[in-house]
Amino acid sequence: MDKLVPAFETTLFDPTLSDACSDMAELGIDSLLDDGVFKSIPVVSLLIGVGKTAQNIHDRNLLKQTIKFINTFNEKSISQEKINKYRKKIQSKPKYAEEELGRVIILLNSNVELKKSELLGKFYRAYVDETIDWDTFCELSDITSRLFVSDLQLLYDIYHLQVSDTSQCPVYKADRLIALGLLDSATKSMTISSSTGSQTQRYIQTNALGKLYCQLSLS
Repeated sequence: MDKLVPAFETTLFDPTLSDACSDMAELGIDSLLDDGVFKSIPVVSLLIGVGKTAQNIHDRNLLKQTIKFINTFNEKSISQEKINKYRKKIQSKPKYAEEELGRVIILLNSNVELKKSELLGKFYRAYVDETIDWDTFCELSDITSRLFVSDLQLLYDIYHLQVSDTSQCPVYKADRLIALGLLDSATKSMTISSSTGSQTQRYIQTNALGKLYCQLSLS
């Protein structure tokens, strides 16, 4: 981690290196690693090792997740003033770099779906841009790590008021989003039957945290 965090920082904030990461995603990691063209990128070099290729499934996944995160982070610009302010903070106090960038690397390492690394990139961009604070980033990233990617569309449908109660969606998906703290619910109706037992329909809506999650993840 001692070498990986600085390499990650350099790759994340250097425009020429982030552009190279974009090329990697577009052309495909395998072919580019075979040629060795992009092994000069600090984070790539450390993840696969000098002169080696990413043959291990675990290493290949981490590399793909990292590239996805970096590309998403750089999709929209942040003022140079805020980038410089953030880099100054983590360079002057290495504990912040270890805590913040180190946390991101650990999260990326645990991801299987690229979508989660994309979301993480958007949330971290909002953090560096000072739209959210560190505690909020941690909360959003923890939610993302526990989120079923297949539930995202339902979350967005509820956010856009296309779904307003559990009769319009799979109840188990709504329950998962409620458990994550993204939705509020209230009883709409209750039916008691001797054959089917009790059934409860609930109104559902995104709460403040759910709205923030949607706003940032759809940005």
